[in-house]
Amino acid sequence: MAVEARTNSDVAELNVLDPGFRPDGPEVAAARAANWYARTPIGFAVLRHREATAFLADRRVRWGGVESLAAQGITSGPAVDWIGSVLPSIEGEDHARLRRLVSRAFTRAAVDRLRPVMRAVTEELVEPLVQQGECEFMADFADRYPARILAELLGIPPEQRETFRRLPQEIGLIFTVSAAQHLERIETAVATLDDAIDDLLEQRRHTPGDDLLTDLIAAEDAGDRLSPVELRNMAGALLFAGQDTTRQQLGQAVRLFLDHPGQWRLLARDPSLAPRAVEEIMRVAPGVNTIWRVTDETIDFEDLTIPAGSFINVLSNAAHTDPAAFGDAEFDITATRSAAQLTFGGGIHYCLGAPLARAEMAEALPILARRLPHPRAAGPARPGPTLGPTGPLTLPLRFG
Repeated sequence: MAVEARTNSDVAELNVLDPGFRPDGPEVAAARAANWYARTPIGFAVLRHREATAFLADRRVRWGGVESLAAQGITSGPAVDWIGSVLPSIEGEDHARLRRLVSRAFTRAAVDRLRPVMRAVTEELVEPLVQQGECEFMADFADRYPARILAELLGIPPEQRETFRRLPQEIGLIFTVSAAQHLERIETAVATLDDAIDDLLEQRRHTPGDDLLTDLIAAEDAGDRLSPVELRNMAGALLFAGQDTTRQQLGQAVRLFLDHPGQWRLLARDPSLAPRAVEEIMRVAPGVNTIWRVTDETIDFEDLTIPAGSFINVLSNAAHTDPAAFGDAEFDITATRSAAQLTFGGGIHYCLGAPLARAEMAEALPILARRLPHPRAAGPARPGPTLGPTGPLTLPLRFG
């Protein structure tokens, strides 16, 4: 369905709840050209990079997970409890305490220790694809690779890995504008994952290992530790954020490279470009294309007064292609951008898992580019949600 941007003066109205809404569509570009924001049925959409960066860092604006469900009529139950328990939903001293404890275990050094594992897993998963000359990329690689890395990081036994791979994908529906349609599926996945994490934590208490779960159990700051409920919530959020979003971003990356085969060949020839390639991919094709926020108080920002309790919807595609920040920049993995992509958020809620996601992408993509030359579509891809965590559900490829 086509979505219109209706204007009142120079401020467009974008229906972000319409299933046909495209955050990278021409109506959004037109709205951005007219003004830095647009109105939506539930608040305001931020369209330009400078203003988006400011809102993500503003302490008067907080993550709106619980409120985004309430906007769809979901005000209680396991889904609300789960989204209200994850770190981005927690504010103030409670947030500072939890982040302080978790950051002691979840370090860049821990991520760097996994880089050889990332390369080995990539080679293992890609070898049968090379032999076949074709694949369904999402099922054959993107679904499996981040799940394997998370399993290594958390110390999940091989016989339990399929459970921990599947459930975060189900829970990921909570972040879409169709969460109400999938509520039973989401809540079943939350309950099953909670039970599985509790069992795994109990095993770690009796038999510690060289893994992140053991580190989280042992994490201490001035005599403070994570409670059993906090441990479960932290592990569950990490399984979602470290798996499902990376999976989607990998699909977005390969789909983007299909349209830019010269960039794929360049990455194969020069793996040192991988860190810049990762940032450019997330700029042009972010796996999370909207960042929800809610205002805690009335805010006067430039020419707009935003009432307390309003939704702010940062549209990443629009901010990442804002001519004021990026000019008319095309996709170019050799480029160094002066403005940063915003996929990992900003301010006190900047994603703790950003180093892991960046490393996973940077280690896997050069190997894929080298081992799977000249990729091309082997059939139509099945798209995922147009707003929220996004990426292809299926992506059939041929190569060679």
